[in-house]
Amino acid sequence: MGSKSRREPAEEIGGKAAKNIESILQLEQEDRGELSPLHRISHGVGWFVGTVYFILVQGAGVLIWVLLNAGPFHLAKPFDPYPFSLLSVVLSMEAVLLTSFVLIRQSAIDLQSERRNHLDLQINMLAEDKVTTALDLLRGVARKLDVDLRDHRQSEEQAKQTPVESIAKNLGQNLRSRKNSGP
Repeated sequence: MGSKSRREPAEEIGGKAAKNIESILQLEQEDRGELSPLHRISHGVGWFVGTVYFILVQGAGVLIWVLLNAGPFHLAKPFDPYPFSLLSVVLSMEAVLLTSFVLIRQSAIDLQSERRNHLDLQINMLAEDKVTTALDLLRGVARKLDVDLRDHRQSEEQAKQTPVESIAKNLGQNLRSRKNSGP
């Protein structure tokens, strides 16, 4: 039969990139797998609250409530007559619970973001080290070939090892001094 062969992600993107994407997706799936069922439910609720669908469901629920209690389709004996005090209590309680769900979800997202930032930092440090090594090698080759590098002093500076620890300390000191000086 004339069915098209499905391309693998590695073919479409490239071997290493596809492998890296798969690794990231695998890590995220493992993170989700480590969540308790209660956390998964709260994440689902937190996600749903942030959608247009929630607004539509919420609006429809309030509209039905009002129509059943005071609108043209009201019940013979309304369960929450105008001014809808029970509706106010229900919505207030819902607001507290939904805020908690959203905060739980946000906390998990922050933790995941923090892990990614640490991974980014590690990758950047490795890349910095590799680039510095490559520049050192290129400068050595240039010296062997008697290439004049006087116009390229910036490359000499870039070929030096970056003192990551001192940069991190300076950044920390700057952040602390900004916090202490106020907004």
